[in-house]
Amino acid sequence: MKRPRVVLCNDDGIEAPGIYALWEALHPFADITIVAPAEDQSCKGVGISLPKTRFIEAEKFPWSDNVEAWRVFGTPADCTKFALHYLMKSPPDFFISGINDGSNAGRNIMYSGTVGAVIQSTFCKVPGIAFSCMYEEGPEKFKKVQPYIAAIVKHFMIHPIPKGTLMNVNFPAQETDGILGFKMATQGRSFWDVRIGSDSSLKGTRKYPMIDSWDHHDEGDDSDIKLLTQGYITCAPIHVEDLTDHAHHKKHKPIFEELNEKFQFSKPPSADDINQACANFRAAAPPLAPSTPPNGISL
Repeated sequence: MKRPRVVLCNDDGIEAPGIYALWEALHPFADITIVAPAEDQSCKGVGISLPKTRFIEAEKFPWSDNVEAWRVFGTPADCTKFALHYLMKSPPDFFISGINDGSNAGRNIMYSGTVGAVIQSTFCKVPGIAFSCMYEEGPEKFKKVQPYIAAIVKHFMIHPIPKGTLMNVNFPAQETDGILGFKMATQGRSFWDVRIGSDSSLKGTRKYPMIDSWDHHDEGDDSDIKLLTQGYITCAPIHVEDLTDHAHHKKHKPIFEELNEKFQFSKPPSADDINQACANFRAAAPPLAPSTPPNGISL
């Protein structure tokens, strides 16, 4: 089997143990390029640095086996853009992000920089997979999941990821009964929520405490949240090509557009109007003499 070309990224920073474990899992059978943030960029989602500045800072970073590695002073999505727009001369086979230190199951994907990097690669038409581990163990958990990561990537080499879809893979805690197996899952609804609270000791300052807590929702049997708690490795296909609520669009389009009756809007030109405008333009344009080239062109 041909060795795939793979770009690795994360949101914990290029020196985090998770991305090194990811490289260790994949480099025996893949050609790797690493592009990751210079520092922790957790919870940056798919945000980019464009509103702040018109350039990106990046520099080469030393890596084992002389692998090409870059650290980017920006967000995970910035790293994706740097890799796919500038660094890679042709699109890689995969863009893989992780291994995140903490779960990115459920609605956490909306905040995750690990997933955000892969959302950006999906926008760039490069298939992507995000890998994350639950918090309960230390760095040794990354070593434990390396065989599963290799198997998952090889699976998607044979069974291509659909256009506009990314794979969000999460590994359960392994301190109790071990891993039970693989499950293709749906995205759960629960997530870590951060609320803005109050603290009397901060009265008179501009500071307001940020308090994180688990926002629990009822979960279906196929939910990645539920399956993770049972001890399964979950893989949720997340489609980002089109976020339209098509059922609502179909049902409410005629109702919403009744608002047109309340206002006098300009009418779009009809096909006959456009054809007539083109005919008028052609009639008004002076013809060129057969031997006279257009202005600015010499024969």
